[in-house]
Amino acid sequence: MMQGGWVHGLRGPLYARPAGWQQIVRRAMAGLLGTALALSGAVWGVGGALSVARAETVHVIRAGESLAGIANQYEVEAAALAAYNQIDDPNLIVIGQQLAIPPQSASPANAVPSADRPLPGAGGYHTVAAGDSLTRLAAAYDIALDDLLRLNGLADANTIWIGQRLRLTARVAPAAAPQRAEPGLADAIYVVQPGDTLALIAKAQGSTVEQLMRINGLPNSGFVYAGQRLRVQTPPAPRNAFGVAGAPADGRRWIEIDLSDQTLTAWQGDVPVLETKVSTGKASTPTVTGDFQIYTKYDSQHMTGDDYDLPGVPWVMYFYRDFAIHGAYWHANFGYATSHGCVNMRIPEAEALYQWAAEGTEVVVKD
Repeated sequence: MMQGGWVHGLRGPLYARPAGWQQIVRRAMAGLLGTALALSGAVWGVGGALSVARAETVHVIRAGESLAGIANQYEVEAAALAAYNQIDDPNLIVIGQQLAIPPQSASPANAVPSADRPLPGAGGYHTVAAGDSLTRLAAAYDIALDDLLRLNGLADANTIWIGQRLRLTARVAPAAAPQRAEPGLADAIYVVQPGDTLALIAKAQGSTVEQLMRINGLPNSGFVYAGQRLRVQTPPAPRNAFGVAGAPADGRRWIEIDLSDQTLTAWQGDVPVLETKVSTGKASTPTVTGDFQIYTKYDSQHMTGDDYDLPGVPWVMYFYRDFAIHGAYWHANFGYATSHGCVNMRIPEAEALYQWAAEGTEVVVKD
């Protein structure tokens, strides 16, 4: 007794008929179709409006099947079956996919070889531009969205970005996967504020609108919103970043922070061993002014507040209550008042200052 079963298909469970089921159906369908064609021929005449293509059989791919096996089952050439269904790669078939079986008149000689068809796009590839989506590209190139995802090894239709190179056909090699830089300590994150535009952010970061769109995969320049986290490229550190050459070894060490020009200077004796731009408290959360001393240090700390939660804040030096000098990986607004009151520094400079300044080092903060 023949038994069927369920298999998992591309769009859900599919019922797998027992072996030989297709032959039974095809024979029955062939008889019915032959009768229909005979009747149609009597009405329309030989060579009338009924196309031979209407006589094709549709096969739904099941688990474990291959294109060659299906072709053998229907006694057609595998190349003809692939060409008839516009399949460029015989391995790119999936459970649940429907294959049209060419009628006997559709011989391999009548099929257009895949290699003779022009390649879609630019040599078989498309470079994603602003405004593109996989759905639009699939429609534009007449490709099933599932096939486009599979050709490019994508798990979801939203994972494309400007500049990405997409493969449009199996006749070309897979596009080289670019190494997308992930935000890290060497990069910076800017949190979009109410009223921000991409142009204003670009100007403040010393960048361009086009560059921010590219590194964040934004579809257009208006695609920003309050609270959004944007990657920005960290500006290079000043050339005179920490160096004690020429400074007296026993010189008094102290740190000067100037809120008016957003700078920090580390002094050893009368020699500035570090001069750099920092980011101090904004108007609503200003940095305290006065003469202080570093009273405790942490090489890493989890900082939280009403509107922030920052794990792993590096190179923290407290100089008054909860006011500290520390590195910042979440923005690159050095030279602008941005913080909740602390003094934010580029991470390499914060580390160097942390190693240089002991507890008890004087900190002078002035307007």
